[in-house]
Amino acid sequence: MAVFLDLDNTLVDRDAAFARWADAAVVAWGGEASDIEWLIHADAHGYTPRAELAGMILGRLGPTGTDVDRLVAQLLYEHVDYIECYPGVMSQLNELDSIGERLVIVTNGDSDQQRMKLRRTGLAEIVTGSAISGELGFKKPDSRIFAAAREMSATDGVAWMVGDHVEADMAGGRAAGLETAWVTHRRPWSEQWAPTLMASSSAEVLALVNGSIRGA
Repeated sequence: MAVFLDLDNTLVDRDAAFARWADAAVVAWGGEASDIEWLIHADAHGYTPRAELAGMILGRLGPTGTDVDRLVAQLLYEHVDYIECYPGVMSQLNELDSIGERLVIVTNGDSDQQRMKLRRTGLAEIVTGSAISGELGFKKPDSRIFAAAREMSATDGVAWMVGDHVEADMAGGRAAGLETAWVTHRRPWSEQWAPTLMASSSAEVLALVNGSIRGA
């Protein structure tokens, strides 16, 4: 059996890391608290294209001595220094690893950025492989990224997709024939169908997946 794992805002607290980076960056650019709040909102949990966001920053804050390309690099990589796994995530992953589960990261994003996060957090040492959209040329919810994860896990049986994004992770995983486990972050579920499992925190969701596998 295999467990496919989203990275940002599922295993690692990407939004908290970006907020900490934004706080320091905006101050360095001469901005104020309202600009920090604006930048976090404009970031849209990382879904705003980095070049687009860089242009927005230049238009609002006009940081000197930089341009779009330099800002894109900052947006991609500098917040990685603040990346950490959510509490309890590593212990739950170790539990899954101890019972022989193949753990595969399935994430959208820039290859260098995502691999930096995996190395920083130690996740690179526990997972079997990583299906990263920036390397593959297609992203969730495209079924091909889940197929790539299956190849990495060397299993064609039951597999789980654990994630926080309704469309990319849950709908995409469901369409690919996976069991799905949603990290709600205290958000309500609004679709007519429901994921297999759900809980408010990442550690809770992983514990539920662990229990389901052990009870199967």
